[in-house]
Amino acid sequence: MNTTFQPKTKRIFWTPEHDDILKERFQSEYLHKIAAHLGFSLSSVAKHARELGLRKDNPTGRNRDARAFVEMEYTNLSYQEMAERTGLHRFTIVKIARELGLSRTPEQLRTIRSRRRKELIQKERRRIIFGLDQRTNIKVVSNNQKIRLRGSLKRLGYIPATDGHTFFYYPGLRRHPVKEANGKTLGFTFLPLPTTCAEETEKYSASPAVSANEQTFN
Repeated sequence: MNTTFQPKTKRIFWTPEHDDILKERFQSEYLHKIAAHLGFSLSSVAKHARELGLRKDNPTGRNRDARAFVEMEYTNLSYQEMAERTGLHRFTIVKIARELGLSRTPEQLRTIRSRRRKELIQKERRRIIFGLDQRTNIKVVSNNQKIRLRGSLKRLGYIPATDGHTFFYYPGLRRHPVKEANGKTLGFTFLPLPTTCAEETEKYSASPAVSANEQTFN
């Protein structure tokens, strides 16, 4: 049985000489070149540079704009949102925020997380309405069939009431008995639109179209 033993890599410790080289070349060279010269990993050099308080004085134009954006929106947006808007990787945004010394209060963190969760729930609900599978395990509705039917009724012209389970139909609407029967089974109520509202709806739907030059088309 042949066993190949890999030689152990000798650990290198930072010395004052290493620090001097890093400080001297930090502003003018890329970190990966400095890391190759010193024999350290890129992450080790980046970490040690932060410990020494080193920062790039003249970042590239793209990063300069990103840094300004992160500094302005750090308390309002999540890391992922800032990454999407700047076109940078999420880890790059985290690094920029760390370099700028930015921080959030617990209240700001709760606000961002709450907003992100609400937005995600809304997206998942829209997917359910259009018959698509959820992308997450978040429970967004208690009855998928009910929310799909609600969306279908709205697309067919039924007017939902503010209570969420009452739908109105106006005189000119083509009604769908099967869907109404299914809706009643799920707890929906179908009522004729009140007279005043029905007249306004009928008047609006019956009015001739008006073009940009105010000519009517019958």
